[in-house]
Amino acid sequence: MDVEHRQLLAEWGTLEGWLIKNRRWFRLSPDERAAVPEGARFSQIEARLDELETESHVLLKAMRPAPAKSVEAVIANLSVAGRLIFEEDHPEAHGLIVRAVRDLAKLSAPK
Repeated sequence: MDVEHRQLLAEWGTLEGWLIKNRRWFRLSPDERAAVPEGARFSQIEARLDELETESHVLLKAMRPAPAKSVEAVIANLSVAGRLIFEEDHPEAHGLIVRAVRDLAKLSAPK
């Protein structure tokens, strides 16, 4: 899911840049955009990105609500959450989770 999301974002960015440069994308009406052949792929990518975000929310809700029994389990849960909360959609939350994983791993490492 994470890999697909990143690949789609890369394709989306490339395609959006091409559409802006070659088709004056932001000056087109919704009907005009629909008539642009490359616009169909752009719409498909956006729809799939929306689906992936919905799927990630479902998976986050499905994560076990039971308390973790170790620091390693907390790190594992946060690592999964960090993969399901897309950085591009929620940069603050993603950054906080990534830092928490790093900090917990460092604090729990044998000295």
